[in-house]
Amino acid sequence: MKSNISKLLLGCTAACAMLLASCNDAEYDVLENQAYIAQTNTNGNTAKKITIGNDEVSTEMSVRVSSPVKKACSFEISTDQAALDSYNKLNSTSYEMLPDGQYTISANKVTVDEGNSASTPVSINVQPLTNELKASGKKFAIALKIDSKDGANILKSGKSIVYVLDQVIYQAVPTLNRNNYAKMELRQQNDLTAWTVEMNINMSVLRTEVGQGNNQAIFAASGSEGRDGEIYIRFGDAPIEGNRLQIKTQGSQMNSNMLFNQQTWYHLAFVCTGTKLYLYVNGVLDNSMDLGGKVVCVDNMSLASSGSYFLANAMYSEVRLWRVARSQAEIANNMYVIDPHTEGLEAYWKMNEGQGDEFTDYTGNGNKCKTTSGEPVWTPNVRIDGK
Repeated sequence: MKSNISKLLLGCTAACAMLLASCNDAEYDVLENQAYIAQTNTNGNTAKKITIGNDEVSTEMSVRVSSPVKKACSFEISTDQAALDSYNKLNSTSYEMLPDGQYTISANKVTVDEGNSASTPVSINVQPLTNELKASGKKFAIALKIDSKDGANILKSGKSIVYVLDQVIYQAVPTLNRNNYAKMELRQQNDLTAWTVEMNINMSVLRTEVGQGNNQAIFAASGSEGRDGEIYIRFGDAPIEGNRLQIKTQGSQMNSNMLFNQQTWYHLAFVCTGTKLYLYVNGVLDNSMDLGGKVVCVDNMSLASSGSYFLANAMYSEVRLWRVARSQAEIANNMYVIDPHTEGLEAYWKMNEGQGDEFTDYTGNGNKCKTTSGEPVWTPNVRIDGK
């Protein structure tokens, strides 16, 4: 019996080895003499990030063949809208193709010479975004593909690449405090089951001990005529540290797991599905809790607050109120800029005017935001991602 089992095991082992060898051979056959964009490493839906600020930036692209070619092969480079559409669908993004004139490619054709397996790289040079493109709130990318000019085989998973433009945002930001905070009046009463509140914020003072520096309210929302509309966000409370964040809504409250640093920029997103509350810090989930599913009624909001509890000078940017629960991917991909016409966006204050005491609602919905004691202190040319 043992002998028969041993023979059976040996037979299975040999069969598996043959199968594995045949799979390896099959994969080798597929890759043999196949051309692809070298920067994809043969991975489909590859994206590379290009960080753009106030100066021209460059990157490279080249074509590689899986083995040295016996005769020269030429390839044409062109834009690929289908690849960009596929990337957006897979990643819950909404990148648009960067307009012509905003970038140049040093050559639209490359050649892999006889005996070689790689072409000379071409340069992709990207200009800083124009003020018009920045003001649009849209996000941009360059999607490129290769096509053979002489019948060479192209590996499908390495045919296209997406260069995602990561825009570094420099802008003027206002400082709010207990002597001059901001009040918002919404165009209408919003009865919200699902909602999202976002902001970038930098607090000059955060106490680190329990019960110290508590109740620094950075955002408050309420409904009119006594209707239940509480969304109350603050640093610190009597039983927690002054640098721990707390949000109150639907009669419940949730504390952050994270302890925050003063004089540091953070992107905060508070997402309510109705029965679930989430806190994201810099696009990463920090905490969540169950809720009862009450409707939250909102038509008045404020940033910072009066009174002795508010110790900090708080810099704000990119303050948004949504009538929908945003996903983590949507939050992480749009922390510093967003198309103001995105569905579900009720109010959007960039807070980048650089002067004055009123802030523009970029949605066009006419929601008001104004400081309570005249023009705040404005700080020019701030990089709001804190890097």
